Amino acid sequence: MSRYDDPRWYDEQGNVPHSPSQQPRYSEDDQQPSFFMPEQITAQEASKKAARASHHFPRLLGKIIAVLALVVIAFFGGWFSHQFFGNTFDQSNQSRAYSQLIQQAWDTLDNHYVDRKAVNYKQMSYAAINAMVGTLHDTGHTRFLTPADVQNENQQLSGNFIGIGVYLHQDPQNKNIVINEAIPTSPAQKAGIKSSDVIVAVNGTSVQGKDVTSVTKLIQGPTGTTVNITIKRPSTNQQITYKVTRAEIKVPNVIMHYIPESHIADIQVVQFADGISGPLKDDVTKAKKMGATRIILDLRNNPGGYLNMAIDSVSLFQKNGNVLLVQDSSGKRSPVAVTGNAVDTTSPIVVLVNENSASAAEITAGALKDNHRATIVGVKTFGTGTVLQPYQLADGSELLVGTQEWLTPGGQFIRNQGIKPDINVPLDPKVTPLTPDQENANNMSQQQILKAGDTQLDAAIQYLEKQK
Repeated sequence: MSRYDDPRWYDEQGNVPHSPSQQPRYSEDDQQPSFFMPEQITAQEASKKAARASHHFPRLLGKIIAVLALVVIAFFGGWFSHQFFGNTFDQSNQSRAYSQLIQQAWDTLDNHYVDRKAVNYKQMSYAAINAMVGTLHDTGHTRFLTPADVQNENQQLSGNFIGIGVYLHQDPQNKNIVINEAIPTSPAQKAGIKSSDVIVAVNGTSVQGKDVTSVTKLIQGPTGTTVNITIKRPSTNQQITYKVTRAEIKVPNVIMHYIPESHIADIQVVQFADGISGPLKDDVTKAKKMGATRIILDLRNNPGGYLNMAIDSVSLFQKNGNVLLVQDSSGKRSPVAVTGNAVDTTSPIVVLVNENSASAAEITAGALKDNHRATIVGVKTFGTGTVLQPYQLADGSELLVGTQEWLTPGGQFIRNQGIKPDINVPLDPKVTPLTPDQENANNMSQQQILKAGDTQLDAAIQYLEKQK
């Protein structure tokens, strides 16, 4: 309470006594000034005051009784309302009815469960939110992020984070945690971890039955500390444990290798992180100066990223046209056009995709396909097709909500359908996709690339060699 709200303030100004004329106080009865001074009254006057006080007492008592009666009525009214109407279920407003049902269940557990040590409000709320999100079946897209997840995702999409440098996904069939990609020059890649490796254990703790978020938390730790990653390699069926030192990682999200024999620029976009359209433009320009007349845009194992980066990337290869159609919950569709900042609108392009190409990678592939700007080679993509809007919750956690659905420029839904390639080429599960980073590190010629066993990359090269 501030001093101005405290009635004692009027008596406490600097603790300095005041003369009677400076301290007026009004009596509730006569509304006339009364001063802080001893009153000199006669016995007759005292008798009159006592009579007046006794006259007001019944009236005051009546007011008190009336107020108490109102309080009692309000209390029992609320109690009866809760008993007879609190458990009603109004089907006319299902959102309100079911949200009240959740609150009712929460209150019941909170008030009546016997083992109080087992009650964890944070876990209860997070589990409830995750369960709600799961019923939407927007697999891999609409999701709940804890405060730690929010920080990690923001770091990853900024191109800088602390870790061992791997992208993970969970196989929808056997629930294995699989390494999509070991980031070039990352501690994981330097240790020997490869794409398609299946994580078996982290620091000796089995990951069986755990999801990607749980495994990621096991792997994370401060810079300079080590973690033991046990993997099973499908190509050899070996189980290997790698000791990896965590580090701050700068992600090179665009990597290019020039194949002079066929004048092909093999360009990989690792993910559509913030600002990647700039390096992509630079690599295309650099490749053209080196003599490139054909382009491979490798989006395999690309988990997506920012929508605007997909729009900017498509715009590098199209002079006009749309990148996608956005559909809201009412069914209204709005086209999203290219930016007009093209750098190469004529070179033949092959876009490589696989089952782990998702989100912004699918937008890019779908746009270049529908606009007849590129040929898609590989296998059907993941099938993510909602535009995510982040909504921050009170404790720093976040809901990523699919507020709109996207379609290819030709009107094809992507969600649960994916982008189908023009040339379907599966890759042997035992073979890891060859990347420009590996090609650069080994200074690989075209013949070496073709003999590496990457049938999808081989098909792309062979197709482009036939294009003028």
